[in-house]
Amino acid sequence: MATRVMQIVPLLMREDKESDDGIVFNRNDDYDPKVVSLGPYHHGKRKLKFVEDYKPQAVEMFIEGHSTTEDEYLNKILENIGYVRSCYLDCEKYDCDAFAQMMLRDACFILNYINVTDDSPKRDAMIERLGTAVTDDSPKRDAMIERLGTAVYNSIIRDMCLLENQVPFWILEMLVGLRYGKKGDEFVKDMEKYFFRRFFNDQEAELPKADKINKLGMEPLHLLEIFRRVIVTGHDRDPSGGGDHRCNIGNLVKRLENSGCRSKDDTSSYHGYVFRSVTDLKSKGIDCRASGNNSLKGVRFNPYESWLSAKLMIPPCRVTAHTRAFFMNMIAYEFSPYSNFLYDKSVTAYVNFMKQLVVSKQDVKELRNQRIIFNGLGSDEQVAKVFKALNTYEIVDTSTYSAVMNNIEKQYYNSKGRTWMADLKTTYFNGPWSIVALAGSIFLLCLTIVQTFYAA
Repeated sequence: MATRVMQIVPLLMREDKESDDGIVFNRNDDYDPKVVSLGPYHHGKRKLKFVEDYKPQAVEMFIEGHSTTEDEYLNKILENIGYVRSCYLDCEKYDCDAFAQMMLRDACFILNYINVTDDSPKRDAMIERLGTAVTDDSPKRDAMIERLGTAVYNSIIRDMCLLENQVPFWILEMLVGLRYGKKGDEFVKDMEKYFFRRFFNDQEAELPKADKINKLGMEPLHLLEIFRRVIVTGHDRDPSGGGDHRCNIGNLVKRLENSGCRSKDDTSSYHGYVFRSVTDLKSKGIDCRASGNNSLKGVRFNPYESWLSAKLMIPPCRVTAHTRAFFMNMIAYEFSPYSNFLYDKSVTAYVNFMKQLVVSKQDVKELRNQRIIFNGLGSDEQVAKVFKALNTYEIVDTSTYSAVMNNIEKQYYNSKGRTWMADLKTTYFNGPWSIVALAGSIFLLCLTIVQTFYAA
């Protein structure tokens, strides 16, 4: 097996950061587990002892009902202990037996939480037919909640998505193969579907075809890698062709530039615009709508939606208490020297795009009304603070989001004609009563003209 290393968050990213409103964010809260350690990096911390004491019971729960014993699982890990230890940067303080025991307990804990079984196809069919409530009827889930409590149970998914809190995927795959007879590819698909539906909060969402998933050409190192893979599925550009004007925006700009219609004060696509917030865009006649595309790359700009407005299509996002930690760990993963994302920082680019759109609670309200943001925090101000707290480390974005922002600036925002049309819409077409009043005024004006004509 080719060795790939479990990453550690750089110290630079752990430094406290002060926001524009003077709030200091403790970055350790973003990267350190709150309830459970997975792997050696945070193993043994006192605040995590409560769940640590439960892990032997998790092993028993996993192997229950099968002929394979705990020692057989341990021996399988020990046969490859050199590879497993090489996946971590510093694990010298653990001997081989202690390390294998740690890996087994952590892996069984994860698999019980995800609820991997040998009847996954039946469960998926029931979920598709009866809805998400089916997943609540899990003996493992009930046993974990009874032993750990609801608050701890609900925090487990957050800790599973931390960069420094990962178990080699090979171990999870091996345990599932021995316990349930699942093949590697089948288990990978199960995990892709699990994280895809969890992130987009849609149990009926279909995972894109395998050729559209951004696979790395190798077995995933850990679950966080699978999670990232499925949320950045999709095309950087719209695949449609021909008459679909959305994919011809760039060509139109180029033709205008080549014909000498480019503005003299126009600059490069990287520095020629200052992107605006949602409320600013709306004041210029650009409305935000949910794209219906379950991918962070599903951002599209349609400048010709109607004669009064344009449409900026944005994929839906649910913001919860775990959102900040999730995105900060994804950003740390993409910036890690041990990852394969030197040129692909799609999650970081998406976060940077949303940070520019969401500046105030008014921006959040507009996106919430359009079902782009689903607020799981309570107030719109809290959601705005989540996006302010995310640090993208001044990434130079040349992806989908950069192209969309550039097109908005060049083709719409700087157009005087479109600005006038947006003002017209805001003044006279911002509600049904405004339209009725305008129609009534026009009708009265016509009557006055007719009356004057016949009187003359």
